[in-house]
Amino acid sequence: MPDDLTLLRQYEPVIRYNRGELFYPCSVEDFVAGSALFRRTDDEPEELAARGSLTLDRLAELGRVHVGDIIYLQQVDGPLTRKEYKAWRKRPDRVKFKTSSRFAAVGLLSRFVDAIMRLTLLLRGRVPGGYAAAAHNAYMNTPTKDDCHYYGHVTRDGGYLVLQYWYFYSMNDWRSNFGGVNDHESDWEQVTIFLTDDEEQKPAWVAFSSHDEVGDDLRRRWDDPDIEFVDGTHPVVYAGAGSHSGAYLKGEYLITAGVPLPDWLDSVRRAFLRILPWHEDDDSGAIGIPYIDYKRGDGVAVGPGQDKPWHPVLVTDDTPWVRDYRGLWGLDTHDVFGGERAPAGVRYERKGTVRQSWGQPVAWAGLDKEAPTDEWARGDLEAARKYLTQKLADTDLELAERREALRAARAAERAQGISPQDPTPRAEELAEEVEEVRRRQMVVRQQLEGVELGLDPRPLPVEPVHAHLRHRAEPIKQDENIRGRLLRLWSAASASILLAALGMLLLFDTTGLLWPIVWIAFAMLVIEAILRRRLASLLMALLVVGLIWLGLWAAWSLFTGNLRVGFGIVLLLAAIWMAVQTAREGIRSR
Repeated sequence: MPDDLTLLRQYEPVIRYNRGELFYPCSVEDFVAGSALFRRTDDEPEELAARGSLTLDRLAELGRVHVGDIIYLQQVDGPLTRKEYKAWRKRPDRVKFKTSSRFAAVGLLSRFVDAIMRLTLLLRGRVPGGYAAAAHNAYMNTPTKDDCHYYGHVTRDGGYLVLQYWYFYSMNDWRSNFGGVNDHESDWEQVTIFLTDDEEQKPAWVAFSSHDEVGDDLRRRWDDPDIEFVDGTHPVVYAGAGSHSGAYLKGEYLITAGVPLPDWLDSVRRAFLRILPWHEDDDSGAIGIPYIDYKRGDGVAVGPGQDKPWHPVLVTDDTPWVRDYRGLWGLDTHDVFGGERAPAGVRYERKGTVRQSWGQPVAWAGLDKEAPTDEWARGDLEAARKYLTQKLADTDLELAERREALRAARAAERAQGISPQDPTPRAEELAEEVEEVRRRQMVVRQQLEGVELGLDPRPLPVEPVHAHLRHRAEPIKQDENIRGRLLRLWSAASASILLAALGMLLLFDTTGLLWPIVWIAFAMLVIEAILRRRLASLLMALLVVGLIWLGLWAAWSLFTGNLRVGFGIVLLLAAIWMAVQTAREGIRSR
């Protein structure tokens, strides 16, 4: 059997970055050596180790001493000055990055909320402007900046041999340089490959760390055509610009940062969105703020046979800096949402608990329900058959006992002349118990039949490669015609136009605001619908809203005693309904 390092090298991923990427996987040893360590206090942060005094062993030692404290590393003292920042932007080695319109793919509500959330950055703890540039200068001054490292972790879990590749970046500059959700000093990303834990050690699944996917959606089967390979064993990862999260297909991905709402308000929002003609673009479970994660793969590639090779480092649960340092790997901004705070290390969450992806990778990727091989599945089926057979026998015995009791109760009723149409409470109770046991008996029988079918000599069916996916992440499609360009222009400006219009109304007219606001909103919806080719759908949605309003008006009129108006509206709605039905019948008869 090959050793852990040999296995890791055999399946090393290839990571393809965007042209214009500033940070690549680097050495944690170099990062720590150039960082200071601080402890958060109620006042000013307390420096625990000065910059230049830290090693990985010293970091582990201080981590043991300060368990329970909030401690964090910091590589740079602060952001660049305006003059330094201008000089940094003009660096000859800095490639200009071309962004896309993130708003063209989403509705007006998301743009409005985005404008508000951008303002909250002024109140939240955040990475200051120019900090990413300072971090880039520090990164470029690192002697080993051209060496790309990964930290390999090999474990066994649930019949799988798990190969994990952890990558450390000294900065996530998604917001400041690529228009993304957030910035934070340092970034950990990973690729996990699941081999069968048997003599063959065949690759079965692969999972990339991602922003929007969890559980089943994280992983792909090894034979998935979405996965690109180099030399047959090295899966290709398309890394996000600044965010460094992974994707299977190259392109630009719409990421929705959800704003959590109270349940009642979210229910109202969902009901309203159902009547909008483009609700499928906006409804992500919360009000979504759209961002683009660029994963074009047109820049530097790292991995076997690429621009830069990997420098692997093996780590385990017993590696001191992995085990003992629970602090943050970068600036602690105190951001209440967490997006601008640095992450903890490979083993821990920020609150000090063990990451599920580290400690329980099979559960993290939703693989507890997937047997690694058909042979393993048959073993599970044999065990299930034995268990269900015994359970069915126990249920049959229980049914016989309950049925005997029920029949005895019925016989006693007959002896007393009690009609079966009017049973005693005890007989009713026994009858319900018999029905409950029969329901359980039927469930067990159905389960046992399924198990028996799975044990058929024929091979188990091979499911489609995407059968397990609830949501298959795909890059957005760009519309390059005139309408597409107008949509992107409108998308970029619409939220500002709406806010400006509301501001002008408040400044110059303090009375009668309702109808101007309604007409402004209506005009913007019409423009949006035309650009999205959804005008007919919008008109239908408005018709539905109008009918609902008429129904509510009718109910209110009847409730308040205005019978003439109430019945008049009811007759009008009935006439509309009959006209619709007549039209449908006419269309069907053609």
